[in-house]
Amino acid sequence: MTSMATLCQDISTKLERLCLLGAGALLLINVATVMLGVFSRFYRPPIWTTDLAKITLVWMVMLAAAPALKQGEHMAITILVDRLPQNSRRIVCLLRKLCFISILALMIWLGFTYTYKMRLFTIMTLGIKKSLPLMAIPVGMTLMLIEYLLQQFTPTGALVNLSTTEASPSSDTEYQEHGIKER
Repeated sequence: MTSMATLCQDISTKLERLCLLGAGALLLINVATVMLGVFSRFYRPPIWTTDLAKITLVWMVMLAAAPALKQGEHMAITILVDRLPQNSRRIVCLLRKLCFISILALMIWLGFTYTYKMRLFTIMTLGIKKSLPLMAIPVGMTLMLIEYLLQQFTPTGALVNLSTTEASPSSDTEYQEHGIKER
């Protein structure tokens, strides 16, 4: 493995751990908030529990999206691409990669634009600016883009990069050779 591939893999692993740690912490906050809202319904329920639960849920999902991308957990329908000849398959996979990067870049730009427009509004129940929960979209998409680009430089990235061209294991033995666990 080259030094560039090793560096990309190390950065990817650290990014994955950081994202999962943040998502896990937000999951705990979310569960505690929902439980507080449910159990306090019969007394004096805090009005902020619903808003906090929504915000932590969105941030949790967006933080966990990059590690899910790295692990190949996002859905990809490859039935048509797999039936194409090798040259056509490579072209389609290249177009798919470019489309994926373009969509992420568009979502980052639109997310930041909308967040900026909403910076003056406040969520009254929590007393925070509305831009804080809205930042989850551009931050999550940026993390996914970084992860996706890092995977393009790692040798195992071919298995996780939405492409069936470089590697499409067809037997249990090939899956094990590539370090993929059966589900």
